[in-house]
Amino acid sequence: MAELNLEPYTLSQNWRSLDEPVEWQRLLAEYLESLAQSCVSASPACVVGHIKALALFPDNAYLQISVVSPTRPASMQGSVPSGCRQLSLSLNVIVYGLEYEQIETLTNETALRLAQRWKVEVQTEKTGTRPISGHHEHPNHSDKERKHE
Repeated sequence: MAELNLEPYTLSQNWRSLDEPVEWQRLLAEYLESLAQSCVSASPACVVGHIKALALFPDNAYLQISVVSPTRPASMQGSVPSGCRQLSLSLNVIVYGLEYEQIETLTNETALRLAQRWKVEVQTEKTGTRPISGHHEHPNHSDKERKHE
């Protein structure tokens, strides 16, 4: 069985509406789903482990979005408060088979493409660092995607 490298990528993003309130749940679900699809398109050997995002709001409100496959829709818990014009998103990208720089590029390109289409702004700030070893080997994850199809 082939070994797949794992280089987790974490970041914080600030999203802001330019004109009017946005359907944040739809936009962010599309973001995570598109990111998973972009990762797999970048390398046929890529396996999505878990792409998850969390936005926190006043009064204990939150939105948690999760994607574990490029072929399944995002799952969500919580909601964005009505009339919200901006939010901060914590994003964790755990995929196997891509280099750290590829994940970083795909994450930024996907966010910018969707921000333009949805007429919002996005600013990204990396919160994690590349693993010291450069990558981690995980030999038993190559069949994960096939089991979820």
